[in-house]
Amino acid sequence: MLLLALFLIIILSYTPFGMYQMYLVLRHVFPKKRKEADAYPKKDKRNEVIVVITTNGKATDVVEKIVATIDAYGLGIRQYVIKEERDSFVYSCEQIVVPKDYSTANGSRNKMRALQYGIERLHAMGYGKETYVCHLDDDSIVTKDYLEYIGDRMTSEGGQGCLRLREFGHHLLSSLSDIVRISNCEAWCCHSNPKNRPMFVHGEGLVVRADVEYEIGWDYGTYGADDLIMGLEISKRYRFDEIPSGYIEIAPPTSTKDYYKQRRRWFWSIFKNEGKVRRLDLRTYLMYLYMYLVGLTGIIGFFLLPYSLIFEPSLTPWLTPFWMINIVCFFSYYQFGAYYHGSVKYAVLLFILQLPIAFYDGMTLIYSLIFRPDFTTFETIKKV
Repeated sequence: MLLLALFLIIILSYTPFGMYQMYLVLRHVFPKKRKEADAYPKKDKRNEVIVVITTNGKATDVVEKIVATIDAYGLGIRQYVIKEERDSFVYSCEQIVVPKDYSTANGSRNKMRALQYGIERLHAMGYGKETYVCHLDDDSIVTKDYLEYIGDRMTSEGGQGCLRLREFGHHLLSSLSDIVRISNCEAWCCHSNPKNRPMFVHGEGLVVRADVEYEIGWDYGTYGADDLIMGLEISKRYRFDEIPSGYIEIAPPTSTKDYYKQRRRWFWSIFKNEGKVRRLDLRTYLMYLYMYLVGLTGIIGFFLLPYSLIFEPSLTPWLTPFWMINIVCFFSYYQFGAYYHGSVKYAVLLFILQLPIAFYDGMTLIYSLIFRPDFTTFETIKKV
């Protein structure tokens, strides 16, 4: 009876989540009414757009590739690299160098410290209400039509587009697992962002009007969640409700170690932000708690399933309907992302390896709980 109760908790914890994800997928695939990006009218006066790339100096070749790609678009967009004083590399665009002795009022470190200094410098240069800042990490790039949308059509104070994977396959399991990020963008973001309710906000491709970014700032003094906090702050004060056309290309981690470090940072950033996310939007905070709970119960279920099949086969008739619902939702959600990734080969491979990939991803929660990070540093991964 105890085992049955445990299995019911494990399975039923996912069922509402999985069915809601399926609702979002179906709503996205079969919309009653969708306002496409080009339905937003072009502005009489074009917005000024600048691209800001924040780097720790460990991926100079990748940053140079990003700068060259954006220059090749021929849009005349000015690019800035925010770098630390210790980074002696000279980038092929304008540089904002964070002084070694620079500190913020709230003691922010690492990327937040650099971003805060960056927006202070951009403000001093005169960038304000007429300018939109498109933020890139030093491993991400946006397409030409993404930047054109920001310049020609954007009116909200903030927004963000959808993800695609670039440099796919350097590490197969990490790449296949990262397909769920595409699913999350196409399902959750396309549903919630137009309603000014951002739930997934990532540093890649984040667009903020320069005066609003300066007003809010990046000095949160937290371990992480800076991008989510910025999105929620914008939505509370202004509008974070536009999804630019085109997309953001990101690079999946290149090793298991980097994949687990990255997920650990994301996990703890939700719980090490001094309650800022919870206070800004309790619903978003509870959604993350529920999402991680589903992941944790799922990985426990992986370990208990063989035992139940061998020693307690009578349990399965009780659980079969819920198993079937969960399996359909689970596989469909990943295949939804694979469809937008645009590769039949990897969609098939993902389908075949779905259960190992789910185990691979689920174990990041166990890893995060057992091997807590150094909260005074900001872990980075190899960039390609």
